[in-house]
Amino acid sequence: MADSTFAEHVATTNNRLASLKHNLVDPSTFSESCIELTKWCQDQRAFTAHFEDNLMSALEVAMDYGTRENYDYMLTHGLVGACFTHRKYLSKQSGTRISRWYEQMRRLKKNGGKRKRAPPKPKEPPVTSSSSAPVNGSLPGLTSLCTLPPPPPPSSQSSGGLAPSNGGQPTENNNFMFSSTSNSDGIPPLGFFEI
Repeated sequence: MADSTFAEHVATTNNRLASLKHNLVDPSTFSESCIELTKWCQDQRAFTAHFEDNLMSALEVAMDYGTRENYDYMLTHGLVGACFTHRKYLSKQSGTRISRWYEQMRRLKKNGGKRKRAPPKPKEPPVTSSSSAPVNGSLPGLTSLCTLPPPPPPSSQSSGGLAPSNGGQPTENNNFMFSSTSNSDGIPPLGFFEI
């Protein structure tokens, strides 16, 4: 008889957690639901494996909506604080998530409880210096060590040994050029694989 009573208690509590989760989405029912959930989370018995999935689901919704306009940040902060106190009774993964939420709420408190968007990056002014203009149709500064020829062997140098045979200009060596799409066997270069 006791087993069926406990199973009913677990089912009823999980149903209530699911209901609170849905109520946390609506600004008109958010405060009441958050207060009820916070009171429930002040008891360590709320943090058992029987309720963990539904509790974490409700907390995730509270974290998502609690920092938005028309929602009460301070209630969300109190809820996460109550859960942070008892996080050790949950699985390691859930305890870690609550710790992250707690830290996020602590940082948000410094911002008045609202998420701040990153300021837009200022637009770069166009470069108009004459040194950036293309010369003879080539782009400046686009040289690669891969296109330089290997140094000539000592026996093939000119009599002075100081001047290269091409007049000091680098020459393109197509043997060192890399394809950005695929190798000869059709496999993309390593830089295109995601880890």
